[in-house]
Amino acid sequence: MAFINHFEEDEVEQEYIRSERQSRLYSTRAVIVIGPLIFLGFFMLTPVFSSNEAFAIFNITTVVTVAFFATMMFVTGTRHYIEKTWLDVLPFICLSIAAAVLMTVLVRTVDPEQLDLTKISVIFFGLIYFIASVLFVANVRLFMIWAIGLLGVFFVYMETHGISIDEMYHSVVNIGFFLLFAIFSNWEVDRRAREMFVSRQQLDLERKKTEKLLYNVLPQQVAKRLRAGEVVADSFSDISVVFIDIVGFSKLSKQLSPGHLVEQLNGFFLIADQCANRHGIEKVKTIGDCYLAVSGGTTSNGPGAKEAVNFAIDVIAEMQNRAAESGIDIQLRVGVHSGPVVGGVVGTNRLAYDYWGDTMNIASRIEGAAEPNGIAVSAATYFQCANSHKFGSPETIPLKGVGDTTIYRLKPAMEER
Repeated sequence: MAFINHFEEDEVEQEYIRSERQSRLYSTRAVIVIGPLIFLGFFMLTPVFSSNEAFAIFNITTVVTVAFFATMMFVTGTRHYIEKTWLDVLPFICLSIAAAVLMTVLVRTVDPEQLDLTKISVIFFGLIYFIASVLFVANVRLFMIWAIGLLGVFFVYMETHGISIDEMYHSVVNIGFFLLFAIFSNWEVDRRAREMFVSRQQLDLERKKTEKLLYNVLPQQVAKRLRAGEVVADSFSDISVVFIDIVGFSKLSKQLSPGHLVEQLNGFFLIADQCANRHGIEKVKTIGDCYLAVSGGTTSNGPGAKEAVNFAIDVIAEMQNRAAESGIDIQLRVGVHSGPVVGGVVGTNRLAYDYWGDTMNIASRIEGAAEPNGIAVSAATYFQCANSHKFGSPETIPLKGVGDTTIYRLKPAMEER
């Protein structure tokens, strides 16, 4: 930033101006109320305004000034004040005109030998510069132009009203001290505000990065609950769990180099993620070469059995397309089961939203009973999507840790695509 503070990018500069003027709106309104009262009180204490003619002029000036500042109070509540910085100069033009009128009354009604114009002008300029240094928000350049211009106008005023050179010199020098202090104050406040603005931008950027990382490992709704300090523990009465596993992964790992194997595995997970996004499926985690997802969890409503089966069909089809291009025939097995589960966030250093329950175990066992590039579902899943997909006859097979279980095989999987 140069001496006159300004960001290089115009968009950043405009964003700073809007945010700073918005954040200092209450203090601006307070000064708009207090400033004219101090100004008018200063002239009210001057004895000359006790005369009828001077008092009448003072009253008229007061009414006009109050009306103008009431208008400015209204303007600060609109978007025009936030966007148009040149509005800052208007109330001080009003004060300057009012001051010129009242000082002219002083010069005409008081004996020049009894009128200490230097003291009056110094006090007036000290007040008005102090008020202006607060009211010119994110507007240093215009403040400097106005402040120096006002001093020049006052010099011309003294010249045209027969003020002595000595008195003019003392007035300008004393007012100059107030001017320099006011410019420095306004400039320093603006400089610090810009530093805070940059710091806030950096904090916002880091916050967005943190949120992005958090949303990569947790569903967005869960992440918001966790940031709010909630204990995240949920119960789902009916959810569809999808287990996808690579057929013969151990054999495949012996045929491919480690780098090539990781490349193929990453390709599988990427395809599964893309399909999950298309079908509104929630990815839970990967376990070795296994991809675990749920339909009807934290990111969707209802059990979602149809969506789960459609997701499985899509993954198998995409992997077959990849196999045709790469020449590496990677086949998948898919198991789907629907039922109640419990979900929640586990861990402190590496957060994860996980699901538990017999439904998860049964889905895993059913996946092991599926054929290569085949999809096997439980009876609970079958009855939810029998009308939308074609299945083979029911089969009762023993599953480890589960017992005899009825499953249905999607037949044929690729015709359902």
